[in-house]
Amino acid sequence: MSGGQTRRAQQTPEQAQEARDQRTFDRTCASPAPSNLDTATFLGKGFTQSDGVGADGRVGRFGGVNTTLRGRLDAVEAELNNRWGQTPEDQRLKPDGSRARSVADWCGVQGNHIGWRPDRSGHHRSGSAIDIDAGANPYVAIRQTSTAADGTTTETMGGEEAGRINRQAGGGRGVTDAQRDAAQDVNAQRSQAVAVYDRARTFAGQQGQADVAPRRGGENAGAQYDRMRAASDHLSQYLGLVFRTAPGTVSRRPVVDPQNATRDVLTAEITEATPQATAVPLIQAHLTAHPNPAWTLSAEETYVQILRDYESVRIPMQHGAVSTAPGRTRNPAAGFLHFTRVFTEVMAGTGRLRWGGTAMGMESGDMMHFDLGSDAEAVPAGVCAAGRQSAPAQGGGGGGGS
Repeated sequence: MSGGQTRRAQQTPEQAQEARDQRTFDRTCASPAPSNLDTATFLGKGFTQSDGVGADGRVGRFGGVNTTLRGRLDAVEAELNNRWGQTPEDQRLKPDGSRARSVADWCGVQGNHIGWRPDRSGHHRSGSAIDIDAGANPYVAIRQTSTAADGTTTETMGGEEAGRINRQAGGGRGVTDAQRDAAQDVNAQRSQAVAVYDRARTFAGQQGQADVAPRRGGENAGAQYDRMRAASDHLSQYLGLVFRTAPGTVSRRPVVDPQNATRDVLTAEITEATPQATAVPLIQAHLTAHPNPAWTLSAEETYVQILRDYESVRIPMQHGAVSTAPGRTRNPAAGFLHFTRVFTEVMAGTGRLRWGGTAMGMESGDMMHFDLGSDAEAVPAGVCAAGRQSAPAQGGGGGGGS
């Protein structure tokens, strides 16, 4: 190039988003991270670093968890190592059935963790929370179903920032029309997402709705895990007939109104789908092997429905703020829960940790998240609280739990 100019390297969508997040952070945070963060590995996996501002006022990189959570995680790791040692070698298997080479493999923990983050509020801000393998275990939509005495059934949508979103969706004092409409759009989309769980369950030959409700009174961690894992597995099996499970991220905005989009629009915009000529025989083979009178679509019709459902269900599995049109989401064909039952039980039992998947009321669905609950340490004075603040259809949490 002339004039001594150099060509700027092309950024990936992920790099562009990280740059925008950094600029936002620089504008909003001007205080240090906690000084008591422990960054030692957990199950041999390190902590993804989070942006913070050091005591000298410069942006730095921080991570890890506080002293209380570190003690709990050490107890968890010791118990998992003990159970691993008592497990016969031929039973030391990964979730996919292949041979596990480490405790982390056996627990289904593949990626790094997230500890401290400069959130506006919540357990991460004091180092009292850990997100396990956040790329593979996203925040998802959930549903609470209640039945009145007259038999009327009501569904309440949940997920990231459900408390604020549901309050705004109801309107009322202090809520603008724009906030109400945006929140209602989020819940309408979440309703579509949980309907996809139901279709995946029906496609698998099962009866009834997918059980993705928050924890019920007296329900133990294993039972909570089992029903969420069933929904995740059914979803992966259903979408997997048309989509690969890798890469783990989809870096494009979803098709607008996918449940009403035409086949031509869907196939033009969803370029990662297996071609219909290849996928339809696989779908037909499944329908033949797993007949279910409740599934009335042909193999060709099922192909188009899977395209629609892939788009609808991945929206809550987004990276970053709550949005009905995210630019980047997890790949739903991989499901949404990848660590194991024993790992969840030990985290909840030995670790006495709250699982975000089911134990946070209507804000459950945070599959990656474990925290100290009511035992959380206080946020040290002066610790930064960064983050964008806007309407729920565009702004919100960081996609990683509270």
